Amino acid sequence: MMSAAVQVLDLLDIRVTLVLLLLLLVTYYYSRRPKNLPPGPWTWPVVGSLPSLAWSKNLHLDFMEWQKKYGDVTYFRMGMLDAVVLGGYDTIRQALVKQSEVFSSRPIHLAVLNKITKKKGIVMVPSGPLWKEQRKFALTTLRSFGFGKRSLEVQLSEESAALLEVIRDMGDKPFDITRLLQKATTNIISSLVFAHRFEYDNPEFLQLMQDFDDIAGTNFLAMPENILPFLACVLDSGSKVIEISQRPINFARAEIEEHKRTFDPNDIRDFIDSYLLEMRAQDQSDSTFTDDQLVTTVLDLFIAGTETTTTTLRWASLLMILYPDIQRKVQQEIDTVLGRGQPPSMAHRDQLPYTQAVLTEVSRFATIVPLNVPHTTSEDTTLNGYHIPKQTIVIPSIWSVHHDEKLFPQHDKFDPARFLDEKGQYKKNDHVMPFSAGPRICLGEQLARMELFLFFTSLMQHFTFKIPEGAPAPSLKGNIAATHFPDPFDIVAVVRD
Repeated sequence: MMSAAVQVLDLLDIRVTLVLLLLLLVTYYYSRRPKNLPPGPWTWPVVGSLPSLAWSKNLHLDFMEWQKKYGDVTYFRMGMLDAVVLGGYDTIRQALVKQSEVFSSRPIHLAVLNKITKKKGIVMVPSGPLWKEQRKFALTTLRSFGFGKRSLEVQLSEESAALLEVIRDMGDKPFDITRLLQKATTNIISSLVFAHRFEYDNPEFLQLMQDFDDIAGTNFLAMPENILPFLACVLDSGSKVIEISQRPINFARAEIEEHKRTFDPNDIRDFIDSYLLEMRAQDQSDSTFTDDQLVTTVLDLFIAGTETTTTTLRWASLLMILYPDIQRKVQQEIDTVLGRGQPPSMAHRDQLPYTQAVLTEVSRFATIVPLNVPHTTSEDTTLNGYHIPKQTIVIPSIWSVHHDEKLFPQHDKFDPARFLDEKGQYKKNDHVMPFSAGPRICLGEQLARMELFLFFTSLMQHFTFKIPEGAPAPSLKGNIAATHFPDPFDIVAVVRD
């Protein structure tokens, strides 16, 4: 009997000791936290706020609830990493534009992503000389090949014709338009980077599409090794995406090697040639222009230049079949300005205000990148009166801007008229910010705007999109990974007589 009592007391002693140790750990953890942090949910030692986020299927909506509860700057911990989510246009603009010198860096502790990129490229490298030099070169070079210029419209028009022909061949059969849109947008980037396009049935091209899907569909911030860095020694949850990434990396390297073999400094054909020319002009002992940097930049251009544009066009197609009256108004406007035979050009954009308004409302309503690409702070700073430590992950919630009831009344309603004035002319609204803001604004913004307008206008000029007969209406509930994308859906493209 005494023995049993002693065992019980020993067990209680162990439990009490563990509780006391936990309390000491929590006390130590909170006593060493910086003062005046923004408010936010409870954060535990080691795991941080993960218990509050573990089961979230709609993180952008959960962050909206945090904004209501804690304000426009909410502090939380992603495992062992400091993080803040920013809500509201004024706060996001304050950070990304007015305090851009502090808020424009990128996370340096994403172990899986670093294995893929080798800390090279443009999109995910921290702010600093390498990023500034490489981004400036990329923008200058792409502009020389037609970014935002009429010369690129020729390629867009030719690719649009190829897309229309494939859709026309579908007849009255239902089909998923996603892959076709992806092929068209990827071919534009391919023309700029590789100086050639792919046929839509090219097996290598199809594999490349799938690889880009898998990479863009990966939530790198949610990987355990990235949230809890010490787990990188024992976990390999990123092994699959690292393996997948190797195929497009090898593809890019092969293209670069072929460009080196056929390089002619007097005939610069594309982005790779321009890069090789710059490499020759620089002292390679201290240059940021290297083979690895070029490979990762090529991948950045492809992923950033295709995923968001394709997804926006997917949402536009879905919304047209769900709102046939809006689709009809777009077609009437196009018929009035262009008729059926004249291909659209960027010169027609101002003559098609309703079409512009529809595309803007698609970008607002669907919000393709609802939580932006993560930023980090490059030094200790303050925002809205709160202390933000150095290397804090910053998540600007673009969704909170696009679905702000004060800025966009009835924000859950798809209503292009909100971007028209009383005369029916297009009315720009700076609160629509699908490409982010500040120095880290999307590198391919100008190209994306051209593609969206020209591809969408061409599709509406030649086809009426409908729900397949007898099929239920597709859902408007999206899914979240790197982007906000709709569930798969089929359409019927009826040729307009």
